[in-house]
Amino acid sequence: MNLLRKLFIIYSLSVGAFFGCKPAELSNTCDAKTDAFLYATIIRYVTGDRSPSCLPSFDFQDLWGVFVPTPPSIAASVNAMTSYNDQIIIGGSFQYVGPSTGNVVYLETANGKVLPNRYCPYLKVVGVTGIAISDGNGGFYIGGEFFAVQGEERFSVAHILPGCQLDRNFNVLNDNNKNIYTLLLAGDFLYLGGYYTDDNSGYLVRVNRYTGALDTSFTPNPNTLVSDLETDGESFYVCGDFTNIGGYAKTGLAKFSLSTGLIIPSFTTTINGGSCLDLYYGTDANGSPNIYAVGDLTTPTFSNAISFFPDGTLTTWNPNPNAKVNSIQQYHNTIYLGGDFTTVNGGTTARHLVSVNNSTGTAISTNYGINTSEPIATLQIIENTLYITGSFTSVKSVPRNYAAALSLPDESVTAFDPNYDGSFSNPGSGIVSAGNGVVLFTSSRNTVNITARNNFAVLDEVTGAPIEGTPYFDFPIKALHRVNNRLFVGGSFTNIAGQARNAFAILDLPNYNVSPINTVLTGSPEIRTITSDESQVYVGGTSLANVNAQVRNGAFALSLGDLSVSGWNPNLNGSGESFLVVLDLIFLGGLYTGINGDGVTTNYQAVDKVTGTKRNIPSSTSFPSSGVYAQSLAGSRIFLGGQFTTIGGVSYNNIAVYNLATQSYEQPNPVNANNIVNHIAAYPDGNVLIGGSFTVLNGVPDNYSLGVFNSNTNTLSPWKSSINDVVYTSMYKNGKYYMGGAFSIAHKRSNGGLVRSSLNE
Repeated sequence: MNLLRKLFIIYSLSVGAFFGCKPAELSNTCDAKTDAFLYATIIRYVTGDRSPSCLPSFDFQDLWGVFVPTPPSIAASVNAMTSYNDQIIIGGSFQYVGPSTGNVVYLETANGKVLPNRYCPYLKVVGVTGIAISDGNGGFYIGGEFFAVQGEERFSVAHILPGCQLDRNFNVLNDNNKNIYTLLLAGDFLYLGGYYTDDNSGYLVRVNRYTGALDTSFTPNPNTLVSDLETDGESFYVCGDFTNIGGYAKTGLAKFSLSTGLIIPSFTTTINGGSCLDLYYGTDANGSPNIYAVGDLTTPTFSNAISFFPDGTLTTWNPNPNAKVNSIQQYHNTIYLGGDFTTVNGGTTARHLVSVNNSTGTAISTNYGINTSEPIATLQIIENTLYITGSFTSVKSVPRNYAAALSLPDESVTAFDPNYDGSFSNPGSGIVSAGNGVVLFTSSRNTVNITARNNFAVLDEVTGAPIEGTPYFDFPIKALHRVNNRLFVGGSFTNIAGQARNAFAILDLPNYNVSPINTVLTGSPEIRTITSDESQVYVGGTSLANVNAQVRNGAFALSLGDLSVSGWNPNLNGSGESFLVVLDLIFLGGLYTGINGDGVTTNYQAVDKVTGTKRNIPSSTSFPSSGVYAQSLAGSRIFLGGQFTTIGGVSYNNIAVYNLATQSYEQPNPVNANNIVNHIAAYPDGNVLIGGSFTVLNGVPDNYSLGVFNSNTNTLSPWKSSINDVVYTSMYKNGKYYMGGAFSIAHKRSNGGLVRSSLNE
């Protein structure tokens, strides 16, 4: 039975039991006192129905983010946004959109789809998660190198309860920077293995499984990485890169007593060197216990894959892979190996994935269609399914981006297709059954179920997901501006959906078709700002010289009537970065050294909105010392930001306020930043959103990349956005602020360059 259907039935029965004690008085579906209304509302909620109705509506939005593949040439970013009806329009530098889930997700085994946020709240883990294990009660422990889960601080280890919720009673102290590679649950203890990231020293501790409290009596002190832990019920085996552990010289492998917590010194293997990366406690062909160990380890006889008896004695099992093995699993008498190798058994071709006999190591299946340059990171067998992750984009000629599943024993590729945005590398991922046709996946990826969108996407305002049929742009977008049913787009693109458009284009709404009207810009311009008044649309950028064969430097305007190039021509000697319409003036912010050919006016000036002639406002002599990249009008005040440190010799750190009533810059300056300001937007509630690459506003630290200044009270909000990188754009719609930029974290949650906020999270 489909998981969502199960959830619906459970929810319906529960609500029905609660309300069923009193018979309904009426049967009208639109009467709130009837059972019909109740059950119709439940169906509307479960199905996500938002059609016009007398029934209540529900906000299911979980705003999708933007992403680029691994390794990225540049960070994904949302550079501009606007809206149309119930749609959010975004432009920037990205290749995919996907739900901002964070790196731990619940996926349906039937198809690889992530469970909807309204049924299973996204964990939005911030960082990297490499391992997950079951807690035996329907929940999970996760480990990696992260610092927040569902917006709450958790350092590298967390406990997830049934119902996709963080366990707030379990909290491992942030005793140092650590990366957890492995977890083992035994009795009331949770064992954690990995390494300290600041000095690469080893990390192996145990904590109370319910509280996370450290057991200080357990002190094995490995000298470097611990990669994996396995148990036989009485002892546990430690695999890693160490050469000393528990006070003994042990290379790569060691054995400890679960009852005493002490090393068992009699356990000795003949590993010469290298790293052990993964262990599997299994059986040989006779059913006798064997511990299989893989990595890039070496012994006098074997390399990269060995097995040994519980006392440490090596067996004769020898698949002999020619390079590192990252992961190992067993299915009956078959052992699966995944890694960097390309041959086994002394020369048999087996690219990165192979099955071998558990007695001799002789290859069984060698060709899974994995390319030579696509190593396997993780293997996990759950019941009759082999899950694999790595760098591949197909398995057995079936397209699969970086994660797939094979049905056992026939090894056919299943319909499980998570479609990740980038590759997995060691330590790869933790893969654990969550029951009811669901599997938990951990990784270094912050999204799943991606949809290709090149630099432009339109998101449904209610669901947050992308609509279909929007055009692809070959290079980034820097500016968006909508006037009625026309969307003006600027950037560095040269082609849209197969049609040539050089840095500037018009899309016709509602279908987002490229307009046949082509405003031709010559050279290699980049458009960075677009705005309009009732009669013209004003455009600014860099490397701009000609528009429809007319000379235009740094700025031009089109008549909204016929979209012809108008006579407005400020003739900037440099770039136009931010334009603002105020009554009969256009305030031009940019990085330029002249207007109207004067060679004097720099970086900020108002010009006539008809001709482009400068008006000596704010001043004919006092100008910002460097670029003005953003501006916005709040009442009678213009907030402007950029990279300047002075205006006319007076100190202004990257932000200034020009008062139209007094026709002067305000002193003392009510707001300043310690670094570049890329975005300023004023809203009717008095809030002025300030975005950029700063970390301090008005001397207050931790205003990283985004701050909120209220123009009515002249005060900086104490609210902290917890955004980790530059904010380039914002918008207010239906009671919510939308913010876009190059960030991957917002509100201590994983977010792909886009977040919706009430400014109080």
